[in-house]
Amino acid sequence: MAEIFEHIPTISIAMFVLGLLGIMVYERTRAKSRRPKPKSTDKPSS
Repeated sequence: MAEIFEHIPTISIAMFVLGLLGIMVYERTRAKSRRPKPKSTDKPSS
């Protein structure tokens, strides 16, 4: 049972890295959803 305490530093580093990756993915998807769609210029001119 005491062996679990030896892995706490490794587990905490892994959780920190996963948290940073989660934040980065969340911010990227949020930024993509806020970006306005480009206006199409394929319309024929009158």
